[in-house]
Amino acid sequence: MLYGKVWVKGVAVSFLSFIFSWLALEGVSSLLLHWKQNGYRSTTDYTAKAGNAEPLKNSLVLIRNDTLGIVRPAPGPYEVSYAITQSDKRNTNRAQSEKQVSITYHIDSLSRRITPFDNRRAVGKYALFLGCSFTYGESVPDTSTMPYYFGKATGFRPYNYGVSGYSPAHMIALQQSVNMRKEIVEKDGIAIYTYIEDHLARVAPSTKWIYNSNGYWPYVNPKTVRVEGTYADKHPVNLQLIKGMYKSNIVNLFNINFPRRYSTEQYEQFVTIVKKSAQLYRSQFGNDNFYVVVFPAYPMAPELRQLFQRAQLKVIDYSTLFSWKTTFDHMHPNGDAYKRVAEKLADDLPLTSM
Repeated sequence: MLYGKVWVKGVAVSFLSFIFSWLALEGVSSLLLHWKQNGYRSTTDYTAKAGNAEPLKNSLVLIRNDTLGIVRPAPGPYEVSYAITQSDKRNTNRAQSEKQVSITYHIDSLSRRITPFDNRRAVGKYALFLGCSFTYGESVPDTSTMPYYFGKATGFRPYNYGVSGYSPAHMIALQQSVNMRKEIVEKDGIAIYTYIEDHLARVAPSTKWIYNSNGYWPYVNPKTVRVEGTYADKHPVNLQLIKGMYKSNIVNLFNINFPRRYSTEQYEQFVTIVKKSAQLYRSQFGNDNFYVVVFPAYPMAPELRQLFQRAQLKVIDYSTLFSWKTTFDHMHPNGDAYKRVAEKLADDLPLTSM
């Protein structure tokens, strides 16, 4: 009995010590987060104009598809202002300077970003672009996106189906819900999916993406490789655990995100989903002209590359082509980077045989 009481006492002391230590770390982390956020702040202010549509506060007007867990921009022009504020740490008064730039996005009646095109240069073929903000052209004008420069260089009419935040899982959700063949005039052409490393986290999906989306994320059935509802629908308990996890100052200070490394199974699932997108494209358009383009500065893991080769997917690797500067939001490439990739693609693809 004596040893039993000592054991219980030891456990209680250890438990209380852990709680107090955790609370202390949470407090310190809170102070560090506050200091970090005040030291540098970058914000993006949005104002939207889309005909009679009612804009969401501080956001583009979005069309939701709750069955598939995806959103698309509503038709209309949007004026987006990027306001970047940075503190001058050398000044004891913490003076701040601000630079504001406005970009206008134009969205057509089918929720695609409009890509200006000179009809006099048309060769009667299409170039279908799939992907995320790198395809969409976040923070650059309509005449500075990768689809724009590709159309200008080749005469292929570009169709921009990119949406900020998308992944290959979103791509197959979109392809399940939209018959793109009926939305494109030209008979022959190509499809280009732009790969960046963060797509792995979006397909996994990572805890950060699930938290930021509040579970409004396409759930891919691993057996059928079809999108069947949202992550919130399929994993409500996991969603609550993830939301609780990100209430921790420690987690937010160190930007903790899972998975930290990808397993072979996750790589295989990623390639399977991209291959499904290629198959959906082929079933709608009747050709195999589906290309995966690895964007500069995003090297593909050797194991993932081998899986793409095994799946017989056409991969064009530009990961080491050049380094690029960011645009006003400090996250995305500038127009010059998009132009160089598009013009390189125009040179490398066997366009005359399509």
